[in-house]
Amino acid sequence: MVKKVLAGVTLAVASAVALLVGDGLGWDVDSVLFLGAGVGGALGLVTGSSPLARVGGFLLGILAASVGYALRAALLPDSTGGRAVAVVVVVALAVGLILLTFGRSPLWTALLGVGALAGAYELPFTDSPGSLTSSLPATLTVLLFMVAVGFASTVFFAEDDGSDTEPQRRRRSREIDDGGEAAEADETASLDDVLTGGKA
Repeated sequence: MVKKVLAGVTLAVASAVALLVGDGLGWDVDSVLFLGAGVGGALGLVTGSSPLARVGGFLLGILAASVGYALRAALLPDSTGGRAVAVVVVVALAVGLILLTFGRSPLWTALLGVGALAGAYELPFTDSPGSLTSSLPATLTVLLFMVAVGFASTVFFAEDDGSDTEPQRRRRSREIDDGGEAAEADETASLDDVLTGGKA
């Protein structure tokens, strides 16, 4: 409970400082303040994989969403059908990129990245699809800035929930299987002892 309180207080203070710093740099931090801080906080606090794996998966999701916006700007029509195609492409790309991490980065981190960029950039993109080359980098800058602030503010307060990564689960499963086979062999040997009176 104490860690949760400290994480919340640290996140709030760091976000306020980040807002002031961003304003001094001329960044429009206000538009992604809560989104970025909240997403970064979630990445920092949710355990089950290493912090590096969570950040890596999130960035892969950002990459997939960026490709989707590029496709919408260059190739796809501005219609419901075009957006539907973009959704399929982005999610498929996010899943494919996560598969390349061989279980190190969980899928939810990539989906969080997709959702974060969509939440921050959908309105600017809709207002001016032709300005993608300038507006997307600007949005990414402030979004990743706030996500980094949220992540750094909370990651040290994360509490291990006891969950395993996929490689750990596979290793644990092998250990259980090996232990089960050993126990079965011991039971067989004990039964033989009973039947033979302990003699070979």
